[in-house]
Amino acid sequence: MGNNTKRSNTAIRMMTVAYIRLFVFIFILITIVVVTTVSYKLVKSRVSDADRIIASLNKSDIDSGFDWSHWKKNSTIDINNTFVVVKRDGNSFYSAGTKAFLSKAKHETVVFGISKVEDGNFYFYRTKKYRHIQYAVYLGLNEVFNTIKTLLVSLLLILTIIFAGSLWFIVKLARKLSMPLHNLSLAVENLNIQNDIDSQVPNINEPAEVYILSETLKTWLTNLQKQNNREKEFFVNASHELKTPLAGFQGNLDLITRRGKLHPEIVQPALNALNKESKRMQRLVNYLLEIARNENGITQKKMTFSAQDIVSKVTCDFQEDFKAKVQVRVKKDFNIFGSYDELQQVLRIILDNAKKYSGNASEILMVIEDGNITIIDQGQGISEEDKPHVFDRFYRGDKTRSNVQGNGLGLSLALQFANKNNASLSVSDNIPKGTIIRISFTEK
Repeated sequence: MGNNTKRSNTAIRMMTVAYIRLFVFIFILITIVVVTTVSYKLVKSRVSDADRIIASLNKSDIDSGFDWSHWKKNSTIDINNTFVVVKRDGNSFYSAGTKAFLSKAKHETVVFGISKVEDGNFYFYRTKKYRHIQYAVYLGLNEVFNTIKTLLVSLLLILTIIFAGSLWFIVKLARKLSMPLHNLSLAVENLNIQNDIDSQVPNINEPAEVYILSETLKTWLTNLQKQNNREKEFFVNASHELKTPLAGFQGNLDLITRRGKLHPEIVQPALNALNKESKRMQRLVNYLLEIARNENGITQKKMTFSAQDIVSKVTCDFQEDFKAKVQVRVKKDFNIFGSYDELQQVLRIILDNAKKYSGNASEILMVIEDGNITIIDQGQGISEEDKPHVFDRFYRGDKTRSNVQGNGLGLSLALQFANKNNASLSVSDNIPKGTIIRISFTEK
C-alpha cells in the first residue's frame, strides 16, 4: 500500500497540488486585501456623507419648523435609507420616514458606529452637537454590502477563470518537464546491461537537470557494463590459466601411473614437471587471492621506511632465489609511508618480469632517486601496441605468450598495490634494448 502511494505521488501531481495550494493562498490573500480596502473606502465615504449632512444642517442653523422645511426642500438625501434627527431647545425635527424608522427599529450597535436594525439591515450612525443643537444621522449600508457582494462574485469569477487556465498550463508544463524523467525511468526499468547502453537510454537535452542525470546514468551504466564484462573475462581467463597447469599436472600423473614401473627413468622428469606446474598454479592462485583481497578493501598495516631498505631486502631475496644479477644504484634515498609487504610484492613482480624477459646473463639495474624507484632491464622490450595494456589482467603480448610462461596477472596486481600506497607505475623503452618501469611515490 505504501509503495503504491509513493508511486502515485508523481511530479505532475506534486506540482499540481503545490499550485492549488499556492492559488488558494493567493486567492484568500487577494480577497482579504481587496474586500478590506473597498469596504474601508465605502464606509469612509458614508462617514463623509454623514459629516456633510451634519455640516449642511449646522450651516442652516435650524431653530424653527420653517428652517427645517427649507433644509428638507434643498436637501439631496435619499429618504429611503437616510434618516436625520435635529434636536434644539426641546424641539425635535425629523426627516421623512425617520419617526417610523426609529419607532419600529430596534438598534443593536455592532462596531465602529455600525448598527444592525430589527429589519435585518445595517446602518451607520453619526451624531454631533454644536452649542445647543444636536444632530443625528442614520445612513443605510445596503448599497455598501451590495457593492462588496458584487465585488466578491466578480472576483471569484475572474479568479476561477484564471485558476482553470493556469491549472491547465501548470499540468501541461509539469508533463513536459516530467516526461523526459518518466521516459528515463522506464528505460532504466527495462534496461538490459548486456546490450548497448546508448541505444537503450533516451537522448535528453532538457531540462538541464534531467540531461545531467541522463548523461551521468549513461556513464555509470557504461562503466558497470565494462566492469561486468571485465569480471566475465576475468573468470574465463582465470579458468583458462588454471586449466593449463592442471592439464599438465594430470598428464604427468597419468604418465607415472601407466609407465612408471616399466620405465623408472621417466619418473624423475615427470616429478620435476609436476613440481613446476604446481608452483605455477600456486603462484596463479596466490595472485587471484591477492587481487580478491585487494578489491575487498583489505589493507595491510602502513609504516615509514627508506627506499634503500626495501630495495636491498627485495634484491637480496631475489638474487638468492633466482641467482640473477641485480645492481642497485642509490642517487638519493627517500622515505616511503606504506605497506612494506605490498610494496615488496610490487618490486618482486617487476623484477620477476624483468628476469623472465631477459637473458640469463643480462643484468637488471635498480636506481633510487628522490621519489622514484626505477627498474631497468635489457630484455625483449615491449611493443608500442602492448604498452597501454601491460597492466591489464591476463594480458600478454603475442610475441611473449609463445615462449615465456606467465599468467598476465603480475603487473596488474603490482599496479593495484602501488596505487594503494600512493604510487604510480609507468613504462618506457630502455635504449637500445630493454624496458624501464618507474615507481613514482607521491607525498600524502
